[in-house]
Amino acid sequence: MDFSRAARDRVSMSIQPALHLLSHKLRIVSVGKEHLHELTYSLLQLTLKLLGKDSSCRKNHFYSFTETDSEYSLVLDDDLFTELKSSPAFSNVEVASGKWRPLVIEVGAFGSLTGISKIAANVIGPLADENVSVFCLSTNQEDYVMVEENDLNTALQCLCNRFKLVCDSESEHDLQLVDKITPSHIHYTVHSIGAKKLMSQAPRPIVHPFTCSKYKFHVCSVIPSTLPSIAQPLLQMMFFNPRSSEERFFSISIMDDDVSLIVDTRDIYKFPPDSVYTNEAYLKVITIGNAPLGFDECGIVAQVSSPLGEAEISTFYICTFNTDHMLIPEDGIAKAVQILNKYLISKHSNKTEPISKCHNNGLSTYGLKPNPVTGRILTPNIVAS
Repeated sequence: MDFSRAARDRVSMSIQPALHLLSHKLRIVSVGKEHLHELTYSLLQLTLKLLGKDSSCRKNHFYSFTETDSEYSLVLDDDLFTELKSSPAFSNVEVASGKWRPLVIEVGAFGSLTGISKIAANVIGPLADENVSVFCLSTNQEDYVMVEENDLNTALQCLCNRFKLVCDSESEHDLQLVDKITPSHIHYTVHSIGAKKLMSQAPRPIVHPFTCSKYKFHVCSVIPSTLPSIAQPLLQMMFFNPRSSEERFFSISIMDDDVSLIVDTRDIYKFPPDSVYTNEAYLKVITIGNAPLGFDECGIVAQVSSPLGEAEISTFYICTFNTDHMLIPEDGIAKAVQILNKYLISKHSNKTEPISKCHNNGLSTYGLKPNPVTGRILTPNIVAS
């Protein structure tokens, strides 16, 4: 989303883009808002150890912390998860079953789109067709697509005809798996998002309702050496935000020296000058689901990212334990909502039905209505049967 990422994406690539299997084995956990006070000390310790000036403190670590209205969702590597387990209050942490393996795709061949949209046709859609559930996390540098370890073989088999498989893990098991799956002679078929014929398959119906935030956000990058200077405001936003009763969305991701923040525009001033970097674009958050989505359901990311990719709308994607979240440039939000409503399926008819257009503060929201208490925009309560 920032200038460095866009510049990298414009660099021409070989006709054999690579899919990287990373070494991390990840755990996904959730802390309820009512339990934060019991786990604040443990989470502070966990976070502080990654905020040092020396990059060695972040080496080989994978850490993501996201606050939503209902929870604190974390993605942790094995070592960090083990540290959290030592907390006396760990019994209040909800843990997803199984371990998750992150995949990273070289994306220069996918044109000027940023975020998950550019890999919807070549990665997200095919995995959904194979009933592989994904957990996605966008940062300023990469888009991480995580699959359960039990599904890793299926995922790599699914994508091996589209990408050159690269194992970044030193695990003998991982090396043998990638070597076994990689064909000796292969014609890679990587498609440009701009080719409309790519999306000619029948659109997937969207089965979960969605909400659109009334607030605006920035996606920021952080120079790792400046992390100590922003530690105080950062930790205040994470654990002691005075606006905790309002609609909340905040995220920090640290993968080695890839440090990315999603910050409410009202909070950006809290950071010291020249400590965080962002472009001038504002983004709005669309949240998928009004109840926990579950980890076994496949195709949720594909349902929403594929039509937005076809429409050439960039989408920054954050999965959390309970729900999914897309950040979309403010100037594209009305079009995005219109597209999503087009494929939202009715509980009673099991068919996609258009929803009447309405307006909120001058923004065409196409069926979204503001909550009279919070001001948050809500879609009708439509779920799949």
